[in-house]
Formats: sequence, structure tokens, C-alpha cells
Amino acid sequence: MFSAGHHRILSALTRLGPMSRTDLARHLDLSKASVSTFVRDLIGRGVLRELELVFGQGRPSVMLGLCSDAASFVGISLHADPATVVLADPHGRVLARRILPREADPERCFEALAAAVAAVRQEAGVEAGETAGIGVAQPGFVSRDRRICLASAALGWVDVDVAGRLSALTGLPVFIENDANALILGEQLFGPSGDCPDFSLVFVGDGIGSAHIINGRLHRGHHGGAGELSHSPIAFDSQNALPCRCGNRGCLETVSSLQAIRGAARRAGLPADIATLATLAADGNPEALAILHRAGSALGIALAQLVQMFDPSQVVLMLDPALKESVFGIVLRQEMDNHVLRRSGVKTALILRGSEHETFATGAASLAAQHYLFGSNCT
Repeated sequence: MFSAGHHRILSALTRLGPMSRTDLARHLDLSKASVSTFVRDLIGRGVLRELELVFGQGRPSVMLGLCSDAASFVGISLHADPATVVLADPHGRVLARRILPREADPERCFEALAAAVAAVRQEAGVEAGETAGIGVAQPGFVSRDRRICLASAALGWVDVDVAGRLSALTGLPVFIENDANALILGEQLFGPSGDCPDFSLVFVGDGIGSAHIINGRLHRGHHGGAGELSHSPIAFDSQNALPCRCGNRGCLETVSSLQAIRGAARRAGLPADIATLATLAADGNPEALAILHRAGSALGIALAQLVQMFDPSQVVLMLDPALKESVFGIVLRQEMDNHVLRRSGVKTALILRGSEHETFATGAASLAAQHYLFGSNCT
């Protein structure tokens, strides 16, 4: 649809915000004539629009920005049950959504998802712009071409052609990604961390996932398994540590995940609801305090290891809102600070952010948006 020059213009405006033609030419090292040609074409296609005039020395400059109705993007999250399907605009604003049971059988799952895709597109109507593609965030491992689910313990799938089947049912291009990777790509495109060339993102759910942007690009690792923080060993006495679903003992997931916290609460005879447990800890219940203190401490040490290895400008931690201000959040921040090598004037920022139900679906939508805006070599 777009040439390399078009994608360079769109990439600059998306990542850096509104710019003038002169600023674009300077930033991209292109002639003003070339930039004007690309911009004229993109305005004609309804992708870009002229914004306000900016007055400075010399002639005023016309700022350029992306049209909200330039295109729309479907995001599907299979991260948890129920599944979530959203339709988002180029700025990540959700226009329509559907929540549906996550089917274990692949064919039944794809048929239900295709129906949900049709429903959100119909609900948003023509004002949403033409749907450019579908992104899918799924737990587990995906192929290098981001089309096949190689293995997902949560879904029970092995070698499932997710992209091919969904594309056949919907008539749209489909891009799949590991859920943590989709989450950080959504943060990079739609979130406040988009201007950070190096940052990490960690989420705490029933498992613990992480992903890393290095020099502006997603770091996948040689085998595509970068970011498996959940199965990092955290217990020194592995013989007495809890078993993990991966087959090892003492993984971070067995201590700091929501599933582990709920399990520890039940063993202590306490309510397994996270918000209730956090309230009990705030009221001084010693067992609730011990559970959240241990879980937060282990995660803080793991984050310190992450910082030591990758040296990100910031770590965004997405977690249950009830844990943010609890002893869990306080202790993990302290442990991370205590175990990171101190250097004068240098500190990685830790940003705690409450996770929302459709965050993974919005991240999935960013997969399709990135291909539309930046081209096939976007990640």
C-alpha cells in the first residue's frame, strides 16, 4: 500500500508526534521536495492531515498529524479467559469491544473470534476507517514469521496456524505475537513510553511475563524466548521450593504470580481475593503481610537482575491495582533499589501501573498498526 518513503514519514510522525514538512525533511535527511510529495499523497489518501500553524522565525510552519479515521485495527487477546476483541484507531483509542469465552478447540475458537471481529467492525461503523489488519496476543511461543502458535500450555495448542485460519475466516491480514511482546509493542506505539529507545515491561498475572525494547526494537532472543522472567530461578533451596508448571522448582512464578499469592493465601486460611488480601495486609494481618512481603521481595530481586542485564531507561510494571500501593509494591521497589549496582547520577526508573482487562487486546491491535504504519520490517 505504501512505499518505503511513505512508511518513513508515518514512522516519524507516529513515534515523534506532529511535525512540519521542514522538520520531517531534516529528521529523515530527505529533500523538502520529496517530503512534500509523500505528504501530499498521504493527505490525499486521508492518512495525514494538516494541523495548527506554528509561528517562529520566518514563515509559519504547518504541523502534520495522523488522521484518527485513517484506518482501524483489530486486537485479539487470548492472554486469559475470557478472550477480548477490540477495534482501535491509529492512536490506540478503542472504538468497540467484545468479550467472549476462550475456546480450547482451535477451530471453534477461530470461528467465535471471526464473529466477534465482524461485530466490532459493524459496531464502529464507517467512521472508524477501513480495517487494515488483525493482531493476536497469545500466551506461549510463536513462529519467526509470527503466524503459527508453536506451543502454548495455557491454550493447549501445538503448531496451530492461527494467522492462516483467522485470515481465511475474516479476509484480513493477521499477525500473532507472544502476549508480553504484544504488550510492550502496544506500549511503544500507543503508550507514554514510546519515546524511550530502551525500556522493559513486566506484567504480573497468573504468570509473570517480560519484554524488552532495545535501540527502539523488540528484543526476541536467538530462539525467540527472550523475556521468560516467570521461570527464572529465585529460590536458593530448590529441593524445598514449590514445583513450577515448567517442571522445575523455585521459579519466580511460584512465589510472585497472582496464582502463587492466591495459593499461599488459601494455605494460610485467608481469602484468595487479591484486593481483600491487600486490605488485610494494610490492616496489619501478619500472615497477609508475610505473603505479600515475600512475593514482592522475590519480584524486586528479579527486577534488579533484569536491570543489571539490560540497563533499561525504565521498567514498566503492570500489576493488579490492589498491589500497587500495598506492601507488595513497596517491598519490590526497595529490593530492586537495594540490589542494583549504584552508579552516580544513573538510575533506572520503575513505573508501577495498574493492568486493565483490555490492555493485551490493545497491544495486539498495535501489531496490525505497526505493519500498516511502518511496513513489514517494523519489528
